Amino acid sequence: MKKHLATLAAAISFCSLAHAAPAVPNYELFVALSHDGATLTTARSIIRDSFGNVVPLHVSSGTSVGYGECAKTANGQSVTSHQKFVGHLVQVVPTKIDGTAFDLSVTAADTLATGITNEGPADCVRQVVHTKGLDVHDIVVHMNAGDTTEVPIGDAHYKLVLKLVAE
Repeated sequence: MKKHLATLAAAISFCSLAHAAPAVPNYELFVALSHDGATLTTARSIIRDSFGNVVPLHVSSGTSVGYGECAKTANGQSVTSHQKFVGHLVQVVPTKIDGTAFDLSVTAADTLATGITNEGPADCVRQVVHTKGLDVHDIVVHMNAGDTTEVPIGDAHYKLVLKLVAE
C-alpha cells in the first residue's frame, strides 16, 4: 500500500510541475493589403504554435489562367501546360525563427489578366499571359513579437502591413 501511495504522490507532484512550467506562446500574424487606401485583403493565422510547428500564412482570392509552352528538343517538340495566378494574394513564409525574432519571406499580388499572346514559330508556339498590377516575390522581412511592420513593396499605391503577436 505504501508503494502505491508513494507512486501516486510522485505522479501528482510531476503533473503539478508540468502544469506550473511556463507556456510557450503561439505566434499569430495579422496581414492587411490595401490599394490607394481601400482594403483588398486581411487575414490572420498562427505561424508558429506552442508546440513549435511552423505554418506559412497564405490567403488568396482569384483564379488561375492556363497557358501552354512548346520547346524544340533533339527528338522533336515538348509541350507543357502551366498556370498563372491572377487576383489578390498574400503569402508569408517563416524562413528563420530565433526565440521571438522571425525572418519572413513575403509575396504579394493584386493582378489582372490583360491577355494571352502567342510567341515563337508557327510549328512550336509559346503562350505568354500578360498581367498588370502588383506582383512582388520573396521580400525578406525581419520582425520581433509585438512588432508592426510595413513591407517595402515598391509601389506607392499599395500598402502591406504585418503585425506579429505572441499569445
